[in-house]
Amino acid sequence: MDVYRQRTEHNASLSAGTKLRREIAIKAVLKTWPDLAERDARRLTPTDCQAWAAKALREGTGFIAPNAKTVRKGMSPSAFNKCVDTVRAVLEIARELGVISKNPAAEIAKARIKQKRLELPSAKQFEDIIKQIRTAGARWSPDCADMVRFLTYSGARLREATALRWSHVNPAKNEITIPGTKSGSSYRIVPLFSALAALLAEIKSRREAETEDAPILRVGGSLGALESACKAVGLKPINHHDLRHLFATRCIESGVDIPTVSRWLGHSDGGALAMKTYGHLRQEHSAAQAAKVIF
Repeated sequence: MDVYRQRTEHNASLSAGTKLRREIAIKAVLKTWPDLAERDARRLTPTDCQAWAAKALREGTGFIAPNAKTVRKGMSPSAFNKCVDTVRAVLEIARELGVISKNPAAEIAKARIKQKRLELPSAKQFEDIIKQIRTAGARWSPDCADMVRFLTYSGARLREATALRWSHVNPAKNEITIPGTKSGSSYRIVPLFSALAALLAEIKSRREAETEDAPILRVGGSLGALESACKAVGLKPINHHDLRHLFATRCIESGVDIPTVSRWLGHSDGGALAMKTYGHLRQEHSAAQAAKVIF
């Protein structure tokens, strides 16, 4: 376990967020398998690992979030799967070092994660949300509206969007460079979509001349404004990440293929995650278009 922690800490290719998630998983493993660090890896069997997995999934860590209205029984599928990855990785190190010949955790079955159904606003509802945010009357209301529109029109993550400067925009090539937040080399270049280009031009027209290193967005987040606006127009509240989903949904509904959307989103898996998340949209869009075909 100590070696795994050290490798994680000194791995420069891992983002701070990934390292934090790994540490959380390590603590969850030790909470559900307290003596794992002291166990002799040579004596661990697949049965031991399966028994731990069943108990962890069934009972969880016992953690109760502050002010929680309900107490979750057991461990969530995503948290459980991270714990499984951790146990496998720890025992894989033992195999690499020649302590064991086979990883006893290799056959632990992961929990099935139920795909969340996206509930996103229509184009008209999105316009209503933006109007509500912009006219809310707070000092930063217009800037919050700019952020919501920017996240939707670009598909950028919140941390990526707040890191953007005007120097990242290249009107001559009709593109914008999104600075990566997961690693120093994970930046990507996406097109200046018409709505995005119009938004940037609008923002510039409202401001005095700014330097190239000035931030495009002036707020660090707009979650409160976004949630309030959704409630005001009678919609279920959405968050910053849902705006990425909205971007991808609109792209796919416009006929853009999923691998391309995946690249625009900055996924590094060749489109696997996007296919899993948005594959049903492609099928629905295809069916809707097929209905228009007349012979």
